[in-house]
Amino acid sequence: MQNQLDVSFLESLSSSLNDKQREAVLHIQGPLMVLAGAGSGKTKMLTSRIAYLIEHCQVFPYQVLAMTFTQKAAQEMRERVAHLLGIAGGWQRSGLPEIGTFHSVCVRLLRQECLYTPFTKPFVVYDDADQLSLIKLMMKGFELDDKKVNPKVLQFSINRAKCDATEGSASEFFGWRRIPFDAIYKKYQQMLFDNNAIDFGEIICLAYRLLRDHQELREKYQSRYRYLHVDEYQDTNRSQYLFLSQLASSQHGGHENICVVGDEDQSIYSWRGADIRNILDFEKDYPGAHMVKLEQNYRSTQNILRVAGAVISKNKARRAKTLWTENSVGLPVVWMQLAEERAEAQAVVHEIQAHVKEGCRYSDCAIFYRTHAQSRQFEDILRKEKIDYQVIGGVRFYDRKEIKDILAYFKVILNPNDAVSFKRILNVPGRGIGKSTVEKLETLEQSGRFFWEVLDQVAQDSELISPAITKKIAPFVSQVKGWIQKQPELSLCELYTLILEDIGYVRLLRQENTEESLARVQNLEELMTLLQEFEEEQDCSRGDLLSLFLEQSTLVSEVASKEDTSCVKLMTFHSSKGLEFPIVFMVGMEEGLFPSFKALESKDRDLEEEFRLCYVGMTRARQRLYLSSVLLRRIWGETSFQKASSLLEGIPLEWLEVRSDAQQAARKDVRMKKFSLY
Repeated sequence: MQNQLDVSFLESLSSSLNDKQREAVLHIQGPLMVLAGAGSGKTKMLTSRIAYLIEHCQVFPYQVLAMTFTQKAAQEMRERVAHLLGIAGGWQRSGLPEIGTFHSVCVRLLRQECLYTPFTKPFVVYDDADQLSLIKLMMKGFELDDKKVNPKVLQFSINRAKCDATEGSASEFFGWRRIPFDAIYKKYQQMLFDNNAIDFGEIICLAYRLLRDHQELREKYQSRYRYLHVDEYQDTNRSQYLFLSQLASSQHGGHENICVVGDEDQSIYSWRGADIRNILDFEKDYPGAHMVKLEQNYRSTQNILRVAGAVISKNKARRAKTLWTENSVGLPVVWMQLAEERAEAQAVVHEIQAHVKEGCRYSDCAIFYRTHAQSRQFEDILRKEKIDYQVIGGVRFYDRKEIKDILAYFKVILNPNDAVSFKRILNVPGRGIGKSTVEKLETLEQSGRFFWEVLDQVAQDSELISPAITKKIAPFVSQVKGWIQKQPELSLCELYTLILEDIGYVRLLRQENTEESLARVQNLEELMTLLQEFEEEQDCSRGDLLSLFLEQSTLVSEVASKEDTSCVKLMTFHSSKGLEFPIVFMVGMEEGLFPSFKALESKDRDLEEEFRLCYVGMTRARQRLYLSSVLLRRIWGETSFQKASSLLEGIPLEWLEVRSDAQQAARKDVRMKKFSLY
């Protein structure tokens, strides 16, 4: 009877798979690499393989381990496996196999083997905020001034070292005393363990070291997890790679029953530690590994796939593969060349409206951009047209911290009695004015004086609270008075530039030099463009510009608070990974923007990642794909000529429906001599 169930299960499973998926499912012994192109049904293959091992091959569920990168992906895999085993009718053993993220699997291992760890009792996991607080405490021990050494720079360096499974390098120095990084790293680790805590990067590093340093533990888990599965293998970093090697590699006594699923063409996370060499070198690490290519795409039209294929074929660090589909040819990919960024936003929104009139939903449409700062123009036009939208993986432009900070500066200049705004910017950027100082100021405020009046008095009277506090507040009060005095004679852009120069906001963000801080700089850059556009649209005196702008920005924020699930989606290309939409708009396809200046100035490896990011964006589209670029774009208020993205150079023009508005750009600037697609 059981044999009949197994045969029935196998037939049912095989009928839902294509030939290549079936080949990957049935190859259960030895190392297996599945190169899964975009939209090729990799999750279906992976979950079918797990179900096949348990139901047909009589493998116990606890002997199967599958790891991926997000809780959402892990939950989907668990549900699919449970569904497959439930349909088979023979799932009566000890439950589901272990399916989770790298971090959840390693945390469970560390808690089970706590006696081997540095912890004396159950540990706690520190998030980014907890980690940063600990780093600041550690810096005090080294007498490092956080004005000279940014704690977030140290945090980034520590986390990057853990991604690479290194424990510090004396080649890096921090602070005026030139303290080597390895000393900082070791002190941080000691304080982390003394607090009976672990950070996210340490979770995988420590699990790896336990397996590396304790043979009995390594053999225990090698015996338990007989069949390993790794989803999105192209996104693994060095520490994840080493952890897997301890379990699977024959060099460490492993069984080599490891199945990795991924696509080097979709490796887009090097900035957070992902190492594309892990997937490119898999056959070197596991000689004799079997390879299966999943090239049939179930998502996109033929036209979209051939354009995406032309883009990714320019890369050298990849294996040859060609996506194909039985889907329809579809309509051509559209390339819209617009005069400037506002015209680009208007053209995209117009196309969305046209699709909705034809029966599509707003939620069928997605706008992809390289940086979050680009969302502002599209948000403005969508609001103007009363179209609901949602920013995925980020916050709306006016809700971003750096924008709210600058608006608070504007508000106190216009209205010094605005205590809420004053308290927001009092220590932004840091002036050494902490919570206890604010509480002392608020005590004086309770005597019936405005907060601004209290600040002014404290700045002039060192005995009112303390000379130390007066020394910190006096320069700030002087700056505010200067801005208030100059504001009636300055344009918005001039006032904005003056504030940024006086407080050093952009300079400090650039010094931090993290992905987050540089994204904030780009948002501040976009704010300059917004202010310039606003000034051009107004017919009033300079003195009235500030109040009018703040009134408009407040109304925008109130409208933006409305939420609707049936709305246009806005996101970066990175946020689009794993998603799909009927209609996709890829905007800002210009040299220096996408690919970024940073990628253009760096080595080929970074530039190739831009090609992969473009490929990922294109393969999110199911039915329609639009590309757009502009000829003139404002950057920090200066208009610059833009060249179309080199990412598109490999696409034959006859594959595209090109819509050019070059003449409008020429009318805007007589220096525009000719228009070139590339």
